[in-house]
Amino acid sequence: MKSTFIKYSILQLFLLVALTSFGQNEESILRGKIVDENGMAIHGATVFISELNKGTVTDISGFYKLTGRFDKNYTVSYSFLGYETEIREVNFSVEKNQTIPITLKESTTSLSSVSIIAKSKVRKAREQAYAVNVIKAEELYNTGADMNQVLNNTSGVRVRENGGLGSDFSFSLNGFSGNQVKFFLDGIPIDNFGSSLTLNNFPVSLAETVEVYKGVLPITLGSDALGGAVNIVTRSAPNYLDVSYGYGSFNTHKANVNFAYTAPESGFTTRITAFYNYSDNNYKVDVQPIDLITNQRLPEQEVERFHDTYQSATIHAEVGLVNKPYADKLLIGLIASGNDKDIQTGVTMDQVFGARTAQSSVVIPTVKYYKTDLFKKGLDFKLYAAYNMAKNKFIDTTRVRYNWLQETVPTTSAEFRRTQLENKDKEGLLTSNLSYAINKAHSVSLNYQLTDFDRTSSDVENPDNVTFQFPQHLTKQTLGLAYQIGYSRFNGTIFSKYYILNAQSFSNTSVGGSDPIRKETNLDNFGYGAAATYFVLPKLQAKASLEQTYRLPESVELLGDGLFTRRNPDLKPERSLNFNFGGKYEFAIKSDHVVSIEANYLWRKSEDFIRLDQAQSQPVDRQYVNIGNVDTNGFEADLRYQWSNKLRAGANITYQRIIDKQEFLTSTNLSGTITTPNLNYNYKVPNIPYLFGNFNADYTVFSNSYTTDIGETERVKNRINIGYSLNYVHEYFFTPNQLGANNQDNIPTQLSHNALATYEIDNGKFNISFEVRNITNEDLFDNYLLQNPGRSYFINLRYFLDKPLF
Repeated sequence: MKSTFIKYSILQLFLLVALTSFGQNEESILRGKIVDENGMAIHGATVFISELNKGTVTDISGFYKLTGRFDKNYTVSYSFLGYETEIREVNFSVEKNQTIPITLKESTTSLSSVSIIAKSKVRKAREQAYAVNVIKAEELYNTGADMNQVLNNTSGVRVRENGGLGSDFSFSLNGFSGNQVKFFLDGIPIDNFGSSLTLNNFPVSLAETVEVYKGVLPITLGSDALGGAVNIVTRSAPNYLDVSYGYGSFNTHKANVNFAYTAPESGFTTRITAFYNYSDNNYKVDVQPIDLITNQRLPEQEVERFHDTYQSATIHAEVGLVNKPYADKLLIGLIASGNDKDIQTGVTMDQVFGARTAQSSVVIPTVKYYKTDLFKKGLDFKLYAAYNMAKNKFIDTTRVRYNWLQETVPTTSAEFRRTQLENKDKEGLLTSNLSYAINKAHSVSLNYQLTDFDRTSSDVENPDNVTFQFPQHLTKQTLGLAYQIGYSRFNGTIFSKYYILNAQSFSNTSVGGSDPIRKETNLDNFGYGAAATYFVLPKLQAKASLEQTYRLPESVELLGDGLFTRRNPDLKPERSLNFNFGGKYEFAIKSDHVVSIEANYLWRKSEDFIRLDQAQSQPVDRQYVNIGNVDTNGFEADLRYQWSNKLRAGANITYQRIIDKQEFLTSTNLSGTITTPNLNYNYKVPNIPYLFGNFNADYTVFSNSYTTDIGETERVKNRINIGYSLNYVHEYFFTPNQLGANNQDNIPTQLSHNALATYEIDNGKFNISFEVRNITNEDLFDNYLLQNPGRSYFINLRYFLDKPLF
């Protein structure tokens, strides 16, 4: 049943926040242009007001702009690597708006002694020792994109969705996929936040930046990822309102609101994020329907998906204090989220459902606490605690069987298995990080993370199921210790991690009988690694990292989900030795053309790789297994170009050779242990694309602007921007490919063209965008030939106000 209450509640919230009265306190502006001694603009120079701990960086033309409530004398620093720092005293008590052009001189000392005072968050993240891509989300706020669509344009990332909006998906990063890649929200793991709090539900307007780590993770994330992670950094502006609503093909609706208010005197702050998604997902697919009388395949034809409606709603509210002696930030919050989802297919499109559904809801109270200089200067502490209370229900009660033509025949049970299974999951989450700066160049940090997961199951269709009486519990702990060293040109870290797992579950059978037996698993592992970066030149950066890491099995892998996935309490942790090496070079052609080139090589040697068993005959009921040894070699390259503030273009390509290196397979049953040759030995691991890439470009067609007395160009009225993107995936097999050309189980080479036009009004206060995806209406497929939507359209309306509130 699709609840309209959630829909109208969220829409009312949007209207309530949008109609809130805003008062505008007068802001001051500090602007200017930074050039070198030859008059050439310096891109990426830092401007920093030390008293306010506030800064910015110059754009491609050397311009900078800082706004705020400036009302007295401030010390402003202007700096760039390889140049002498310029210090200015600026008095805002007399003049609120000030224009200060700056000329930086090349440093007469060695580069190693140059001190960088402040950098933008994006630049800081990109200059870490870790292999990381940083996406500036602000550039995509006018689109209706979700996080998956944004990340799918990043080198090394491939997102394979099982259908349209809200569908299950597989996230692949440099050869690792599924739970091997971890996801974070402001450094907080979201593994068990529920199916409505996943990347394909998060709107891009939620984020300030998105960090994609490839290989070694910062110790502050404190997780057991095997070889990569995505960290969504939410917006930090103290006061703003951002409301959008979009409508598109397949009756798709997306509504988002982001709101923040901070009182400067008391430090009181409140933040609200809410989003709502709905789609019929009734796009057309090419299938061979089954004749329900003869069970024979009919000729291929185009039909409409008829049982794939999806809706989700989420609200995240926080209230607390900032900039207090006892806390830089203390926030108490609540996340409430839920979704309703029709289930159209199984693992493949051969199995079609017409009445199967899933529902989930989650309530998560949260606490965040941040404090710098706790008890002692240089001692910083962060704490996050949450308690997830989730319900997931699977319903399959109809007594008919469907085909793609929506024809039915009676059945004695259900479409697959008669059930109203309800899993009630509870998870306590605690993550903390303590760091101490020994001096400006040396620091240590300690991280501890605890997740305690518990599940109880019930089914009114099968109330006497003995397995419901067995515990389903999983506790994971990770303890990390790191030592960091950082100078202007060199940054490095060495670290160690200790992993602990305790799980209680049950096996399917006992020796000599068919009754389940209790199973308890206790594991501990020790990992370690190092990462370093060095600026060979001010704009030439080299990076390298090496790590021995482990990933502990997740709840769905050990305990199953009761519908698609069976439990496997005998799973072992995955382990992998990972090596990354790469570099980035940025250079300017004249003063307004900037080119950046980035390339990375990756090598992985993984053991006890956890994947869904490809040998299971049932297309729905599958199990996670350890398939042994996997070797990965890969290369990725990224090229970016920007001309003034008019044109931006970029392309990336990824190649990854993922080979099964397990020579023999062993399995254990009541008869003993059986060893058989692995027929996929020395062949590619199936169902993972190995060659893919992206291209994107956007151009400012029209912009109303004016020029200040120092030559600064600033948008003040309207702007029209057009963009184009291309996604490419080379052909790959989704079953073992030993058969070569005779193997028909392949996903063909795919090209998807997309276009976007945006119109910004009143300096971005009002925005309209129109997007076309899959312009040429190509047949696009992902996991096991599940067909994705064809050509689709989407229009998005956005209102944005970034002035101080009240």
